[in-house]
Amino acid sequence: MKRATAAVILLFLASALLAATRPEEEQEKIDWLLAEMKNTDAIFIRNGKEYSGDRAASHVKSKLWFAGKRVQTVREFIVGVASFSEETGRPYEICRKDGTQEPLEKWLLERLAVYEKGLRR
Repeated sequence: MKRATAAVILLFLASALLAATRPEEEQEKIDWLLAEMKNTDAIFIRNGKEYSGDRAASHVKSKLWFAGKRVQTVREFIVGVASFSEETGRPYEICRKDGTQEPLEKWLLERLAVYEKGLRR
């Protein structure tokens, strides 16, 4: 039992170390995008089901954690993790309060452009 517990702890530590190798500037951008998702009043659509920003951000963050070292840049995060369902291959979407709907990838890239221009809210 102690070995199994130790193995689980080592697995978590190794995963954290892999994620820690992501460049700090890129991680800051990713964190900012996750906060934008969490704090928006839009609805996120994943595999035909609607989710709040908080739930959507949490889901994408867990996908990022599993992606680990494979994701090194914010653009790899957007395109490789946050834009589609690995289960079905369907793109994630976002529906704004005014009813307009678009791919989440497009929305994230637009938000990233705002961040990179220094116009953060």
